Amino acid sequence: MIKIYIIADSFKHFQSAIDEYTKRLWKKLQIIKIKPSKNGTPSQIIEKDTQNIKKYLDKSDSFNVLLSLDWKQLTSEDFANKIISKNFNQWQKISFFIWWAFGLDEKQLTNVNLKLKLSEFTLPHALALLVITEQIYRSFQILENKNYHY
Repeated sequence: MIKIYIIADSFKHFQSAIDEYTKRLWKKLQIIKIKPSKNGTPSQIIEKDTQNIKKYLDKSDSFNVLLSLDWKQLTSEDFANKIISKNFNQWQKISFFIWWAFGLDEKQLTNVNLKLKLSEFTLPHALALLVITEQIYRSFQILENKNYHY
């Protein structure tokens, strides 16, 4: 099972595309929406959102991937082979964490196995969800030698 935890109010602008990839991944993917903190200063919001994500990270028995602006980018093939194939076989569970506008205090997140950068661009959280969902689907197509990935 692959889980994507996302701090978000809504991703309605991308909902139909996300639903399509979720349907194609049939029972391999679950998206968990976490309500964002909105009250307080930016540093208070970061602290609240970090604690919300930390609850899920600390309970997780998955290979945990934090989507981050400052870390490693992978090609689709590397993502399929190094993240999905290797860790899906070893851990049976992979969890991705997408944070909201103000970010997280990454120093507090100790149960992270990998930090991954989706793009040189800064993406809105809903678009990041769509991108990672599509890449997970693409990974399974690559691993199954299907024609989706050329």
